[in-house]
Amino acid sequence: MSAGSADSDGVPALSASIAHLLATKSALHAWTAHPRLNPHYQQIESAEFDYGRAAHSVLLEGSEESLHVIEADDWRTKAAKEARESARGLGKTPILFRQLRKVQTMVRAAQDYVAASELAGIFEDGLPEQHIEWQEGATRCTGRLDWLRGDKRLVVDYKTAETANPSAFVGRAIGYGYAMQEAFYRRGVKAVHGKEPAFVFLLQEKEPPFACSLVAFDPAMQEIGDRQAEYALALWGTYMARNEWPGYSTRIAHLEPPA
Repeated sequence: MSAGSADSDGVPALSASIAHLLATKSALHAWTAHPRLNPHYQQIESAEFDYGRAAHSVLLEGSEESLHVIEADDWRTKAAKEARESARGLGKTPILFRQLRKVQTMVRAAQDYVAASELAGIFEDGLPEQHIEWQEGATRCTGRLDWLRGDKRLVVDYKTAETANPSAFVGRAIGYGYAMQEAFYRRGVKAVHGKEPAFVFLLQEKEPPFACSLVAFDPAMQEIGDRQAEYALALWGTYMARNEWPGYSTRIAHLEPPA
């Protein structure tokens, strides 16, 4: 999903990633990362992001058409860098040939894992990369779902990480905004389709053996995400109305040791 977007009328819309910045950093961070608010916005591109996007495309879309394979050993040469930027300019995900082989192996591992899991057959029922827009009061919200099952009652979000150990995901769920993302998307699907879906994360490690796990939040974790989403929506409404996007406080912060 993009950092931020707008509806058909050009009104800036709130996405889960922008909401996370609002709730955990500042309005200035949200403004800077939003392509409709920041006139000098530049999307962050990196080889690490490209690798994750490639895995998403092959697993969820079942195709390598969105990839642009570059015959080079690495990205250090001028020719490789130019080919990479050219691919991005065409809307393609640049990837080295050796990386493609790794992504293909990774995707096969994910497919085998899912086939042996409670979600067996999930990628045969539904659609990938589903864009949704909905209204929360005066706020236009937007999201892109990795996978929405045909009956609209299950969302699967695919994430690659250093570890797929579920116990290690707890901290990332809060710190990286995944709890808020889950809450945000549940609200969106309910608003658009009239059904509040279950939400499952498919986690996969980026290095062999490319281990996977499935994670869902319990009610307590969902409540944290819901509260974060409500907080971000309130902040968004305030800053949009004022058209002011402050950073951190100019007052000295007096810190206490953590509990």
